[in-house]
Amino acid sequence: MTLPVPPADPLELAETFPVRELPVSYRYYRLHHHDREPEWFCTCGGCRFDPPDSESFGTCYAAAHPLGAFVERFGRLRNGVPRSLVDSHRLAGLGLPSPVRVADASDRTVVGRWGLSAELWAGDDYPGSQRWAERLHQAGFAGIWYPARHDPAGQLHSVALFGKPGHQPAAFVPYGDEVVSAELCDEAFTRFGILVLPSTSI
Repeated sequence: MTLPVPPADPLELAETFPVRELPVSYRYYRLHHHDREPEWFCTCGGCRFDPPDSESFGTCYAAAHPLGAFVERFGRLRNGVPRSLVDSHRLAGLGLPSPVRVADASDRTVVGRWGLSAELWAGDDYPGSQRWAERLHQAGFAGIWYPARHDPAGQLHSVALFGKPGHQPAAFVPYGDEVVSAELCDEAFTRFGILVLPSTSI
């Protein structure tokens, strides 16, 4: 464990942790397997801001840009991404039915106030990140805003939204669910060097 332990009293975070207001006008993006619903709030513990050892809430991960969704899904794969894997996913556009307040982990003051750094969203201490997610949820935040782990430039952002566990379609306004376009694959290669390998005919 390398992340600092969050305060025992969630009120400390509620009063001082930086806040970002997410408006209803903005569209978020989620890359999901074609046979799974995009409006899914995870509790499995395998994702960074899942609840630790409980199902008191679930977490739905989305990106502020389609490229961010692509990079977060496939950026960890080396030596190219098989086109068949890309084709097994869909890109969903999701809006918020009402404005929400999320904890802004990209605010630089979290370094001095809480001892937090990029390790919160990019490190390997998943249990530590999950403890922070739990405490921020208890503090009344609707989620966590953070830079995309797989963007070294820190220009793309993601959001982990808290909600009831499982499939919660009422949590979002749907804006389409589409195949991953060739243009998005090309952009991922141009900007990140992520190569989508062409399908091979048998």
